[in-house]
Amino acid sequence: MMVEAMTLLLKQLNDYVAQADGGAPGAPVQAVWGNVAQLERPEVASELENHIVLTLVNLEEERTLKNGRSFATVGPSDIAYRNRPVHLNLFVLFTANYRNYGTALRRLSQVLAFFQGKQKFTLANSPGALPQVPIAEFSLTMDLLSPTFEEVNHLWGFLGAKQVASVLYRGRLVAISDDRVLAGGGRIREIDVLSRDAPQ
Repeated sequence: MMVEAMTLLLKQLNDYVAQADGGAPGAPVQAVWGNVAQLERPEVASELENHIVLTLVNLEEERTLKNGRSFATVGPSDIAYRNRPVHLNLFVLFTANYRNYGTALRRLSQVLAFFQGKQKFTLANSPGALPQVPIAEFSLTMDLLSPTFEEVNHLWGFLGAKQVASVLYRGRLVAISDDRVLAGGGRIREIDVLSRDAPQ
């Protein structure tokens, strides 16, 4: 679901920026996804230049949802046992990679305004964004993060790139699951209690 989540954000953000720019037909796409750690490579830099770049910089498991039942009812009488889904938080860096610094700040402001107006993304409130996704309960909530100067320095340090105007968001919760059935069986319908006389 990570690809679907990033695709939804990308499409919705592009639609918002196009509308904010006046909605001119055929307007160039402003937001793309890519690895800002490779901005120093000419073949990558040319593709990401003058764009808002979405980069997944970290993953975090939501441990509070780790516990729960590991079985599901299948039909009127059977039960299937599966591992619990892994619920992830996605840390997404939105980088305004523009030559003109004023344009970069304007695009960054549009990103902030976009998520201020819409924090929660579902298939119901984002029609047509993910037509091929059969999951009805898809939900992604975006939270603005405010890293310290030291954390920003570490972030761009491990990316190995020069700092560019950017903002960091956490996307909650993306569920990753495999439909493999570990075991199966029928429901417990009755319990027989055998009693024994207590010894005298």
